[in-house]
Amino acid sequence: MFKKGHSGNPQGRPRSALNKVARPLKMQISDFLNERFTELPGIWQKLTPQQRIKMFTELLPFVLPKVSSIDLDINLAQLSDYDLDRIIDKLLNNEQKKLD
Repeated sequence: MFKKGHSGNPQGRPRSALNKVARPLKMQISDFLNERFTELPGIWQKLTPQQRIKMFTELLPFVLPKVSSIDLDINLAQLSDYDLDRIIDKLLNNEQKKLD
């Protein structure tokens, strides 16, 4: 038997690997959605604006990559005035471009 916290596979299962139960279920759901994909425009027309927004935002994660936050550990006290001015200028220029 294995010790607690230690498995027979120290590398673990690859991130994208599906377990045996999930694979058939995922295929059934995929087949169901593919067969009914052409019905979406008709369903979309019947939705209220709030329902459309909800549907749209719930479908986005399936087509856009996940955005992960980045933890920038910057000690601003260690930056020179010149470096700080450059950062501020870049930020202001980026905001100005968004407004144009």
